[in-house]
Amino acid sequence: MPTIKPSWKPNEDLAVGKGATLQQFFATVGPDRLEIEVAPWGEGTLKVNGVQIAKVSERKDRREVFRDLKNIAERHMRKRTAGLVGRPTAH
Repeated sequence: MPTIKPSWKPNEDLAVGKGATLQQFFATVGPDRLEIEVAPWGEGTLKVNGVQIAKVSERKDRREVFRDLKNIAERHMRKRTAGLVGRPTAH
């Protein structure tokens, strides 16, 4: 069974730290490319292969946003490997 737990890496091209307005993280699991974007005001998105599959808002901070989206990504990948979720398609 392939690994389903993404290993997240930050986008080195974007500013990081307290002054950053947006942070991006990428992971690859098998053929799938996952992307998380987080904002310091408590919003963020999760994309799989360029298709947004989740959005969160009204979180306390960017750490909470990342944690929630990371958990959603892991759940999504578990379902994918179990055959319960189809591959997202771009429109």
